[in-house]
Amino acid sequence: MSHCTKFEFSYVDEEAIAKAFGKMGLSPTTGLVSMFASDFSKKVLSAIGYMGQQQFRAIYGMAGEFSLFVCQIEQGSYKLLIERETVSVDDEAIMSDLALSFQKAYISVAIDETVKRIDASGFPSRVKETVQGFEVEFGPSYEYSIHVTFTGDEVTEEVHGVKGDICTKLTEELEALLSRPTAELVTEWKPAYTVVHEEQTLQILRANF
Repeated sequence: MSHCTKFEFSYVDEEAIAKAFGKMGLSPTTGLVSMFASDFSKKVLSAIGYMGQQQFRAIYGMAGEFSLFVCQIEQGSYKLLIERETVSVDDEAIMSDLALSFQKAYISVAIDETVKRIDASGFPSRVKETVQGFEVEFGPSYEYSIHVTFTGDEVTEEVHGVKGDICTKLTEELEALLSRPTAELVTEWKPAYTVVHEEQTLQILRANF
């Protein structure tokens, strides 16, 4: 392994968010959503024109009876909110599963973008979905790999088999789509990172990244 990096997960890219909805089989739309302090404000006061405490631009879609809103809190920063018109006792567990599914769909979009860059270099690649994330294997014999796992708001990426600092180029797309520009990236460098001589495959990858 050449490096292992951990960072705080964030929704940061609107196009990737829209693609995540698509991966869940949902058709997203955009609009203005309002935040209300109570059901009374939402159901009664909104009927007479009250717009709520805050308004956000959002990308949203319906998953059965549940509404998924990805609200733009500030430039380049979004937050996922899930609600249901009529609340039931099982809603919390269902909403938790939906949030996890959406997060995984969004991360898979970042994986897709990374794979596109690898494929453009002319090398085969394949993606395996795991319980906690994804594994991207690539190279003439699939001898290199990128492992991405997530737990709650923490993402861990590990690059295996790659020698030299090209490993940081391989994960640029992931970090750009899964974390805010101001996020702290905690990286543990492995001995393989310091190797100066690179194999021909890695030299070709470097030229395309």
